Amino acid sequence: MRPFEPESTNPSRSIELNSIFAIVTAVGMLALGLLMRSNTLGSSILFRDQTNGIRAQIPAQWLLDTNGGTNYIFRAEDPNGQPFKTLIQVSIRTVGPDANPQNVVDSLNVIGPSRLSNYGVLSTEPSRLGEDEAIEITYYYVQTEPNPFVQAVPIVVQGVDLVVTRGNQAIIFTYRDGRDVFEQNRFYFENFLATVEY
Repeated sequence: MRPFEPESTNPSRSIELNSIFAIVTAVGMLALGLLMRSNTLGSSILFRDQTNGIRAQIPAQWLLDTNGGTNYIFRAEDPNGQPFKTLIQVSIRTVGPDANPQNVVDSLNVIGPSRLSNYGVLSTEPSRLGEDEAIEITYYYVQTEPNPFVQAVPIVVQGVDLVVTRGNQAIIFTYRDGRDVFEQNRFYFENFLATVEY
């Protein structure tokens, strides 16, 4: 008579199934995380300025400033942007009845060095915003900490101003970000422009 032998289990098969289950779970969690991140990045709220007739979708978690006085209609900034807070801004300037976007860009180039440190123009190109002709100017400047008691490394900022004219007004749509992440975060500005009405 043979002694009792317990039924053998294949430990390698069990390890293999557990490994497959762990990989599938990790891939599923990663996909869920990417979906949630995409939804968060893509979520937006409607901004409406009744006085100037401007409407657009802006990122939902950004800080909104409408107290720009004559400098800007509104400014939205990403509070988590590092080292520069990604910025989208809309400004309106009064221009003559015969003004075109190029005239406005020329004036921006003249005043740029006086309002932005180490200002320089990278390119000026014709563009369009919906049905309207526009001019797009890409530039850079160096932002330094104005408080002398706070030590900070100067930040090279890249910006783009898209200028359109409406009657005797020039509307300037601005996007600025740190030079290192300018192209990476430009989709915020492109999404904004796709929804803007003026």
